[in-house]
Amino acid sequence: MDEEKAALAEIPLKSSPRHLTSKLFASLAAFCLAGLILASDRRPSNDYPQVPLQEPVGTVNISPCPDQDDLPGSKCGYIVVPKDYNDPSAGVAKIAVGILPALTSTSKGSVFFNPGGPGGAAKQRITKRGDSLRAYVGDDYDIVAFDPRGIGETLPATKCFFDFFSYGDFKRNTVLERSYEFASNFTPEELRSTILLQQRETHALLETVFETCRVTMGEELKYMGTTTVVRDIDFMTKALDGPDALINYYGGSYGSVLGQYLVNMLPDRVGRVAIDGIVDAKLWADKPPYQWYSQWLVETDNAYGQFYTGCSESGPIHCPLAEYQGEDPAKIRTRVESFIDSLYYQPIPAPFAKIPRILTSGRAKWAIQFALLVPSWWPKLSVSLTSAMNGDPADLLNNSDFYLYRDLERNSVTCNDVPKFAPPSAEEVTDELLNVYQNVSRFVFSVVTSEPDSGCQYWPVTPPERFTGPWNNTLRNPMLILSSTADPVTPMASALKVQARLGDSARLLLQDGPGHATSSLPSLCTSRYARAYFTNGTLPPKDARCKPDFTPFPSSEVSISRFSREEYEILDRISGLNEILLHARGNSGW
Repeated sequence: MDEEKAALAEIPLKSSPRHLTSKLFASLAAFCLAGLILASDRRPSNDYPQVPLQEPVGTVNISPCPDQDDLPGSKCGYIVVPKDYNDPSAGVAKIAVGILPALTSTSKGSVFFNPGGPGGAAKQRITKRGDSLRAYVGDDYDIVAFDPRGIGETLPATKCFFDFFSYGDFKRNTVLERSYEFASNFTPEELRSTILLQQRETHALLETVFETCRVTMGEELKYMGTTTVVRDIDFMTKALDGPDALINYYGGSYGSVLGQYLVNMLPDRVGRVAIDGIVDAKLWADKPPYQWYSQWLVETDNAYGQFYTGCSESGPIHCPLAEYQGEDPAKIRTRVESFIDSLYYQPIPAPFAKIPRILTSGRAKWAIQFALLVPSWWPKLSVSLTSAMNGDPADLLNNSDFYLYRDLERNSVTCNDVPKFAPPSAEEVTDELLNVYQNVSRFVFSVVTSEPDSGCQYWPVTPPERFTGPWNNTLRNPMLILSSTADPVTPMASALKVQARLGDSARLLLQDGPGHATSSLPSLCTSRYARAYFTNGTLPPKDARCKPDFTPFPSSEVSISRFSREEYEILDRISGLNEILLHARGNSGW
């Protein structure tokens, strides 16, 4: 600790503000890290708790789930797999699984499920709400959800921090939680200067986090990438369904990345594979995360515009942001954005929020961006925004709160997947993000913090295997690709790229409308195509499109009574599936 105090004392009083800020942040990082190491008793990395070799590779331990709220017939347990498929001496991993048996008398085998993230645990989502997935995969399969490497109940777990101090605690009230703060009326020079200072803070925080992880976990971190998870799916399919069984899979969001790895690593093992809410796996594997956003966000502002159009059409009964039905959407948007700008100069205190804090411009933009993912949330977003504009921001803060990542579960996947790259300067990252801000989407800074993939330049390990393609293999059976046309974070453009690479080995089904993945606005049409694919391999016609059965804001033209009981149950299941996918990204009160 004395060394850190001395470093602070040595900062020249006449340093320029930029130089002073940089040295202060560097000293802060060293100071925080020293405190964490002291708190851990300076535990060396090779003392990280290993999974004991008490059960051999291939052990399958499955029994009825113990919790009262688990679905009837659901099963829970684990499968023991090699920790490193290239090095038997590395030990074992225990993959936590939850299984919902098929509803028919004869099962067609297992469908493995990944809800996204990365970092989302799937086991408990399926054992408690997994019947929702049957809206897409039907009743003929055993649904198998698993917590991927380093996540949920799977061991070894990602545990860079300690029980008394989580990653959420570390981020509290920093730029990683509040997001970047600025006003839209800044000059280009003012904007760059403001963002650059916050980017330097971000770099210092992330360097602290990853160095902490290196000290506490060491080489255990290297087994948690997507490539290894594909090996696990292959191993578990053979363990549950037999050595010759083909792999069936459904994944959304990051689950679409896992699906693309799966079919291209094991093209001859593909049975029925469907992916939804498409992230381009080639971009994921080839570029540092800060270079992803120019492709990710090409539909974000489209969805944002649809929010105001829907608000105008619905009127103040369902969207109190509008002064009257049919008001010019641009006027509604101007009022909201003027309010957000005012928060930069005068944040609003929220002493009665679940976690007392202040509403800042960055946090308000983050709340809007997160709500864009699910159009059914838009009426509640409009109510919360109206409340905040009237002086009470508690609802907006409470509804956009999510702290799924108690540790570095997400980064342990992302950073094992991306290539090693030289640490970019804060200036380089700032200029890249500003380019996206000016030319692609005004929400890029919100996405940087709501999708916590930054900092991989500080990742301390190298995975034993990292798949980098090819991404255009010929598959034993064609896969199904699903995408909304105005998905604010996994755009249709990514789905088109994946379809183009795979050619006749894939078929793309588009659903017209906004929202993250097709389940965000339920569609019987989409559900029927997906179920037909899983039931007998029938692909949708080329250029097929579906429409959702609901609009984001309530409409007099849509009546529940027009659906049969069976149709309503399917639509309800699709909504439940969307909740599962969103919980993999964070737990929200919208």
